[in-house]
Amino acid sequence: MSILDAIWDLFRAPAPVPIPNKTTIQGTRAIEILKPYTSNIWSSDTYYSTVNKKIIQDFLLKNPVNNRKYLVESHDCDDFSFELMGDISDWSSDLLVGIVWGNNVNGDAHAWNFFIDDKEKLWFVEPQTDQIFEPTKEKIWIFIF
Repeated sequence: MSILDAIWDLFRAPAPVPIPNKTTIQGTRAIEILKPYTSNIWSSDTYYSTVNKKIIQDFLLKNPVNNRKYLVESHDCDDFSFELMGDISDWSSDLLVGIVWGNNVNGDAHAWNFFIDDKEKLWFVEPQTDQIFEPTKEKIWIFIF
């Protein structure tokens, strides 16, 4: 671990408590849930865990990614989405959470996150604000998880 990593970890929020009541879902089922939005889906594992939306909300309250400064090209939307996914993976690497690239409702190219909850419902997360929202008019290019 480098000195910069140690400093970064020192100022990060504490890790959330362990996750209760995880539900297992097959990667093929996750792809079925995502398929109506795009056929461009990249999945890395056979099985994932899902959790109640409230558990993700609680995690976001403790996670500092949304407090980072937006910097055009050097720390923009894709960087926020990668950081949030990384932090969630550090917390629980089996959660069905990933990255979305596409056009947001304004038509702008954008990157954000998604998760599938324990009821097999798709949710989007804007990592710059921690807003959780349902898919609406976004045009999805790719899901990666």
